[in-house]
Amino acid sequence: MKFIADVMLGKLARFLRMIGQDVIYFADADDDFIIYSAKETRRILLTRDVRLYQSARLLGIPAVLVCSNHVKEQLKEVIEATKLVPEKAKRCIVCNAPLKSVERCEIEGLVPEFVWMRNSEFWICEGCGKVYWRGSHIKNFIKFLGFDPWEK
Repeated sequence: MKFIADVMLGKLARFLRMIGQDVIYFADADDDFIIYSAKETRRILLTRDVRLYQSARLLGIPAVLVCSNHVKEQLKEVIEATKLVPEKAKRCIVCNAPLKSVERCEIEGLVPEFVWMRNSEFWICEGCGKVYWRGSHIKNFIKFLGFDPWEK
């Protein structure tokens, strides 16, 4: 699925990207721009703003009104509201570009030495070049989700 998240849902955007979802997030955008972007890119609008939600619905833009203040609960709300099936695809949590698997030797010097020594699988963002590996945040996220979004 493709989403656009309003300015109040930056952490949720990152979580959705971790489960392979294509999420546009603007840290500073007004409601008109968000609605225009959602319509033009045919994305589901995610918002905590009741007025923005109502405006989107009036214009025929699919939208989810997120109620919780806690990101894990927000993720559950979106999954339930959209019948979202998490994907095993990998996306950069920073810029939303796809990740590609790279050989360990390709990232030597790009990550701390202890990370390079302790890990055998790495991914690099095709957009911003950020390097990813199975850190503790991934292990905690796997426990929360009940499956491994980083599995081959």
